[in-house]
Amino acid sequence: MQSSLAVKILRGSGFLVLALIASFVPRMLGLPASTQDRANVATTLALFMQGVIWTNIIISYYVQRNVQVHATDGSSITTLKAIGAVARLTIWIVLGLVALSVHNVEIRPLLTGLGIGGLAIALAVQNILGDLFAAISIVIDKPFVVGDSISVENYRGKVEHIGLKTTRVRSESGELIIFSNGELLKSKIRNYSR
Repeated sequence: MQSSLAVKILRGSGFLVLALIASFVPRMLGLPASTQDRANVATTLALFMQGVIWTNIIISYYVQRNVQVHATDGSSITTLKAIGAVARLTIWIVLGLVALSVHNVEIRPLLTGLGIGGLAIALAVQNILGDLFAAISIVIDKPFVVGDSISVENYRGKVEHIGLKTTRVRSESGELIIFSNGELLKSKIRNYSR
């Protein structure tokens, strides 16, 4: 198993090669300082992308491994995948802040601007954020899990997938019913599996 992770990491190391090329070639050719500055930016960008790719590979590997080994029910699978998504996002943000600080970009005004812009965006995407928080509520509260047979309003079926925005239920007649998580939690849910 560990060798398979090492192989995946090695295969996903293309941006590391680009970073090394961007870092050393301008110096070896004796190019002007402005070219070296652009090469340094390219190196940082390539290293950031490499960190994102390695993060995805490592977290996906461990989430999949834990799902296969430890997950016995749908709620464990959903919880592990949610933890993986939060871990990815956290590491990407940290990598982005490190990349900006390497080039002496003032982070404090940027974070202030993102806070104000984030408020405006939050108001614009209120429904999407409602579905996201409803998904978190479903994962934590577990009114149903993947594999449960539920009914919502006039629809009845088996839960196939609980995503960040929607939940997919396969009806008894075979059709796929997709509920937004926010609307789903506002409805009366009958869980026939518990």
